[in-house]
Amino acid sequence: MNEDKQNRFLLLLLAFFALLAILFSAGNFKLEEIIRLEDARVEKIARGLANLGLEAKAVSVYDFSENKKLFGVNDDVALPIASLAKTMTILVALNNHKLNDVVNIPMGAISQAGDYGILKGEKWYMSDLAKATLIASANDGAYALTANDPQFVDKMNAKAKRLGMDNTFFESPTGLDVDLISPGGVISAADANTLAIFALREFPQIFWVTTVSELNMASLSGFTHTFKNTDALIGKIPNLLFSKTGFTDLAGGNLTVIFRNKNNNLLAITILGSTYEGRFSDMEKIVNVLSTR
Repeated sequence: MNEDKQNRFLLLLLAFFALLAILFSAGNFKLEEIIRLEDARVEKIARGLANLGLEAKAVSVYDFSENKKLFGVNDDVALPIASLAKTMTILVALNNHKLNDVVNIPMGAISQAGDYGILKGEKWYMSDLAKATLIASANDGAYALTANDPQFVDKMNAKAKRLGMDNTFFESPTGLDVDLISPGGVISAADANTLAIFALREFPQIFWVTTVSELNMASLSGFTHTFKNTDALIGKIPNLLFSKTGFTDLAGGNLTVIFRNKNNNLLAITILGSTYEGRFSDMEKIVNVLSTR
């Protein structure tokens, strides 16, 4: 009797392990099928993006929800940064100050090329001046936020290093060209995506402003300013979460955007070295392909 029980137990045990083997095999097959389908999807996206005839010298498209590169052209090449630098400028300024700290606009800010009409001696909350600087790509704002810290650019470069941005170097907080042959810094398209996603996650209450067409704000001195977004695609990209433009003679047209696609995935796209108008048409082409895949 004991022997019969033992035999039945062994048979049940064997049946159990056989069932596990079948389930494991089926699970493996399903997993392999999912991986195969996902690889095919990424390949299809890459083929679609490769045939767009973009003007940009470098492009990076990254899915941060799945931690996956979808497409890249020269995406690790360091190119002139232009005003994409201001994303790091704002990030470092906010890391080193409170949002309600008061900034006094110095004379040096007024002399910056591409100023936005901020007045000498005008007082602003740090948070409001950061928003104005981002949405309008205001060089006077960027200068004012950093003027009292001679080590500010060093802090920008240290932050880039901590974020693993190995193909990035800042020369100034504005990103303006230093001279006819020297840019205000360099960045790769992949690094620009890394910077943008980190900034958005770190200070969403500030960087959301980059998605609106214009913003009216009053300084603590009682002056009201209207700041208009430099991104011509505002309102044309669905579920937009972040955008930052850049343009100088050396850089050409740069643009970074972050948006959610129809699957709610967080996608970041950076274009470097396009033309003034080409950065917008390049980006629109890329977003259209991603929106249909």
